[in-house]
Amino acid sequence: MSLTWGQIKTWTSSGLSSYAGVLATKRALIETQSATVSQRISSFQGQGAAANSLREQMITAKNKLDDVAEELGQIRSAVTGAASSVGTVEAAVKVTLATATAMQCSISPIGKSTCHIPPSPYTEAYRRMAEMTVDLLVKKAVMLATTADTTFSAALRSAGMPGLAKTAASSKSSKTHDLSPTEQARFKNMTPEERAKYWSEQSEDQKRHLCDRYPEMIGNADGVEAWARDRSNRLNLGKKMEAARGEVDKYREQYENAWPWEKSAIKEKLDHAREALASYEKIDEALKNGVSLEDYQHGKKGEPISLLTLQDDGLRVKAAVAQGDVDNAKHVATFVPGISTTVDGSLHDYIRQTGNLRQAAINQGGLQAKDVATIAWLGYDAPGEASLGNAKDIASPKMAQAGSDRLAGFMNGLQASRDYGAGDAHMTLVGHSYGSTTSGMASTKVNSGVIDDLVLCGSPGMGTYNTSDINVDESHRWVSGVPRGDSVQGMGSVLPGSKIGFGHLGKNPLDEDSSFTHLSSDATGSPLYDPTAPASKPHNFNFDNHSIYLENGTETLQDFGRVVAGVK
Repeated sequence: MSLTWGQIKTWTSSGLSSYAGVLATKRALIETQSATVSQRISSFQGQGAAANSLREQMITAKNKLDDVAEELGQIRSAVTGAASSVGTVEAAVKVTLATATAMQCSISPIGKSTCHIPPSPYTEAYRRMAEMTVDLLVKKAVMLATTADTTFSAALRSAGMPGLAKTAASSKSSKTHDLSPTEQARFKNMTPEERAKYWSEQSEDQKRHLCDRYPEMIGNADGVEAWARDRSNRLNLGKKMEAARGEVDKYREQYENAWPWEKSAIKEKLDHAREALASYEKIDEALKNGVSLEDYQHGKKGEPISLLTLQDDGLRVKAAVAQGDVDNAKHVATFVPGISTTVDGSLHDYIRQTGNLRQAAINQGGLQAKDVATIAWLGYDAPGEASLGNAKDIASPKMAQAGSDRLAGFMNGLQASRDYGAGDAHMTLVGHSYGSTTSGMASTKVNSGVIDDLVLCGSPGMGTYNTSDINVDESHRWVSGVPRGDSVQGMGSVLPGSKIGFGHLGKNPLDEDSSFTHLSSDATGSPLYDPTAPASKPHNFNFDNHSIYLENGTETLQDFGRVVAGVK
C-alpha cells in the first residue's frame, strides 16, 4: 500500500526509540540466562545415559536462547534504524508544514496543496509556484517515508528468517547446497535490495550452483548479478527451445488429424508455439554473436553479450539482451521499445540500435568499450502493430502500467546488484514510442537515485500528467521528436478525464511545461530518413521516421550518446 501525506504527517520517532531500549533490555536478560545455562553445563558432572540426555537438553536450551538473543538484536537494530529514518521524515514534515504556512497553502490528506491567496492576474504565477514548491516538499517527505517503511519491513523480514540468514552467512565457507521450498519462496518474495544482499553473501561456488539448479528463478531475479542471470537464462533457453519444438510438433500433428470444428482452436495453439520457438531461436542466434558475460569476466576474449531476462508469461516471450559488462561498466543504458515489439520480430534490430547507442556513447564520451553497456529491454507485452484492431491496446495505458512495474523492478535490481558489487554506475533509461510511456511510468516507481538520466523519444505521452512524480532530477530529463514523419508524438497526451484525443498516456514531453529538456531532433543524416514525410502531428498519421532516432548518421543518436556517456 502506498503511503500518503495524511499518514506520515503524524509519524514520531520517540516510540520507536523507546521500544529499541526495551528490546535491548530483553536481549540482555536472555543473554544472562544463556550464560547461566552455559555455566551449569560446564559444572555438570553427571554420567550415564540419563545425564547425557539432560546435558543435551541443556545445550539445546542454550542454543535456543542464543537464537532468541540474536533475533532480538536484529530486531533492535532494525527498530533503531527505523527511528533514525522516521526522525528524518519528521524533520521533512516540519519543513513542509512551515513552508506551506509561509506561502498561505493548505495540504490535503492525499498531499495536494492549495494556495489561499485571492486569485488575480497578478497572483496566479505566485499561486502556481507556491503550490508546486509545497507539492515537491510533500513528495520528498512521502518518498523518505516510503524508503523508511520499505527498509524497516525488509529488515524485519530478514530477522524473521533465521534459516535463510544462517545459510547465507555460512555459505562463504560451506559446500554447495539446495534451497528448501520455503527458502525458494522467501527468495522469490524478496525485494531487489534484499535479494542483492543475500546474493552477495553466497560463495562463488554456491552462486553457480544456484544458477544451475534453479535457472528460471535466478535468471529473472532482480538484484542478482548480470553474469549469474545470463548463465541461468542460457541454461533455461535451451530447455525452453526444446520444449517449444515439442509443442510445435504436437499441435501440428493434432491439427492435421483434427475434425474441422477443432482446427481453429488448435491452430491458435500451434501459432503461439511457433511464435515462441521463433523467439527462442532469435535469442539463441543473438547470443552467438559474442561471449557470455561470465566467460568475459574470467578473461575470455570477445564482446560480452548477456541474456538478463527470459520469460514466457503473458502474451509472448520476453527478453532483455545486454551488450557490454553490465556488472562493471561505468555507464549503463536501458532501451525500452514500443508498439509492435516482439522478440521474434524485433530483437535483432534493437540489439543493432542499442549497439549504435553504445558506440555513440563511447565516441562522444571518449570512453573505452568496457566503460559502457547497453540493454535492449523487451521485457513487457507491448501493444501489437499499429492498426484499428489494436487501437484499444495502443490507446490504453494498461500495458504500460504492467510493463512499468517490471521495468522499475529491473532498474532497482541493477542498482542494488551494483551496490554490492562494482559500485554505483551512471544509469540512463531510454524509452521510445509506447516504451517512452512505460519508461515514464517506471520513473515514478523506481527508488530515488536509480535513474540518473531519462530520455524519451517519439513519445505519445510520458506516462504521467504530474511532472513532480518522476524520480529523476529535472535537469536530467530529456526528450527528442523529429519534426517530420512521426505522428506518434503527443498522440496519447490528453488531459485526465478528457474524451478528446487518442488515449490517456500522459503529458506530451515535448510540451514547454513538461520539465523535459529538448535534445537534437535532427535525423537527416541517415539514408533511412524521409524528408518528404508530413509534419509530425497526430492527425497526419504518418510514421515513416518514427524509428529513426538510434540510426547511424543521425545527430539524435550522437546526442543520446552524450547523455549515456554523462557529458550532456
